[in-house]
Amino acid sequence: MFRRRFIITIGDSRVGKSTVSRLLLELYKKHDLNIRAFYHGHRPGDLSNKLSVYDKLGFNIRHLGLNRGDSDLLLNELEMFSEIDLALTDMPGQNLLDFFRFEKEIYFLENLNSLGYRATFIHPISNRRDCVEYLQSLYHIFGNCGDYLVVKNQHFSNFFKYYDGTHIQEDINNLGGVELILPKLEDYIYQDLEDTNLPYKMAITIESDMQVLYRSVVFNWMESFHDTVMDHKVAPVYLGLKRDRTELTQQEASF
Repeated sequence: MFRRRFIITIGDSRVGKSTVSRLLLELYKKHDLNIRAFYHGHRPGDLSNKLSVYDKLGFNIRHLGLNRGDSDLLLNELEMFSEIDLALTDMPGQNLLDFFRFEKEIYFLENLNSLGYRATFIHPISNRRDCVEYLQSLYHIFGNCGDYLVVKNQHFSNFFKYYDGTHIQEDINNLGGVELILPKLEDYIYQDLEDTNLPYKMAITIESDMQVLYRSVVFNWMESFHDTVMDHKVAPVYLGLKRDRTELTQQEASF
């Protein structure tokens, strides 16, 4: 049985990976879980670190490079500290080839498994063909070595032409993957939320500069996503919110 999870948000650029990561950090905080959170990327000034504001909630977000040295440090930490409930890392867009190389050189997922961790790949999708083909490349490489959670980001659409009803969706189902909906948040509200430079939980308090109406909308948006996660029979396991189950059968992993 894999008792803990290593969560990897991965996918195309600008599909909502960091947004999902931040929503999950809020959920993990709500459930008082002991987690390790990381980000990837090397842009000047660490602009790729979209999670850094969560240091204000005590997460201590750290950089994780795709090299043997960083891998060894991470694996040693996961082995030494049994109180860790799960780990999460947020990858920048279009970083899949680097991650494939890293896996081939380090056998990262195999090493995680030896420590009692199983990988969950979170892959938000948009209405672009490239985005879905990116997902296809991911599961072609890793197969059933990890679990798949596809997030349908309704910022882009309510119907995903290149995913819904296709063989890619069928492949994900056959691998025991699950789908979640990320509700749409209007652009002007999302930008106002981003401009606060605060964790979402702090951005909707009375101390925030956000308009009262916007704070209410963001609160409902967050609660909707969190309820979708917790009401699902499989997603809480894939996301490390439940640890006391044996590996899921393919039948259990279907809707």
